[in-house]
Amino acid sequence: MPRANRNIRFRWPAGFTLVELLVVIAIIGILIALLLPAVQAAREAARLTQCKNNLRQISLATIQFHDASTAFPPARLRALSYEDGNTCETTQPSWLARILPFLEQQAIEWQVYDSFENHSDDLREFAPSVFVCPTRRSASDAVIPSSIVEQEFFYGCGCSYTETVQLTGGAVGDYAANHGDYTGGSAGDEAYWRGGNGTGVIISSRPLCREGRPAGWLDKVRIKDVVDGTSHTALVGEMHVPADRLAQVPENGPMYNGKDLPAFARIGGPGVPLSRGAEDDTVPVIGFGSWHQGVCPFAMVDGSVQLVDNFVDVVVLQNMCSRGEAIPRRSSADSTGGVR
Repeated sequence: MPRANRNIRFRWPAGFTLVELLVVIAIIGILIALLLPAVQAAREAARLTQCKNNLRQISLATIQFHDASTAFPPARLRALSYEDGNTCETTQPSWLARILPFLEQQAIEWQVYDSFENHSDDLREFAPSVFVCPTRRSASDAVIPSSIVEQEFFYGCGCSYTETVQLTGGAVGDYAANHGDYTGGSAGDEAYWRGGNGTGVIISSRPLCREGRPAGWLDKVRIKDVVDGTSHTALVGEMHVPADRLAQVPENGPMYNGKDLPAFARIGGPGVPLSRGAEDDTVPVIGFGSWHQGVCPFAMVDGSVQLVDNFVDVVVLQNMCSRGEAIPRRSSADSTGGVR
């Protein structure tokens, strides 16, 4: 029996209407908008972890320097006064140059008793990623060029004066030594930034002068001097730099230039609280602070890393920045934050 002919036709589905297409696009947009904050939060968490790792490496390198030299590195060389006989310092490199060999940078050969300006561009502009917070920038953006600028210099009382100077360029960083607080003095020859007067762990030291040149440092801080406990005393912290002042003086000058204290060392306590974030312009340039949400990371003298609440009580912060006996704390009712 003959098979019947059948006309088989394929019917293609109808296309999307414009309304359906717009609805799909809107749904995709909503999903992306919901997902984006989670992605940004994950990225910031990764950057904070990297920042903590940087501080951990810096602290371990500094502790190794202590073990090799029987003292923590001097933040810089600075005379107690211009009449005390130890005035041979100029702009010798900061403590960050001294710890480079302990960060597997042995090829970076700083002459730590020669002036900053006498070193080559390659040395002055060397910016290892370990000195840079990834939330702020990359190491390739961490260089300030040479120029003539009006630079602001600070007294311990918070007051300042301005000079027009020939700025020798160099690498900038995001981490600073704990120089202490204001209790070393606030004006005159007893100011906290003078040699030997820092109450922190990495402090300005008087130079040991021989034949008119530095040959060592006199004011040596050792682990035994950290009487409040190595796990309670800060060694290094992220330093406050406002969002619009990256790689600009005085907030963020060349970190190896030993003359410019705020570029590599900071203080904390009454008068100098932690900054509340990147947009905070109320904290003095000599204070600590980060761009991480709600916290500022610190490496302690024992090598651990702690996250300190941005609203930490200033007396608690002062205790953390002082290597000496703990300062009487305020009552818990007065405290607005703490260490995490």
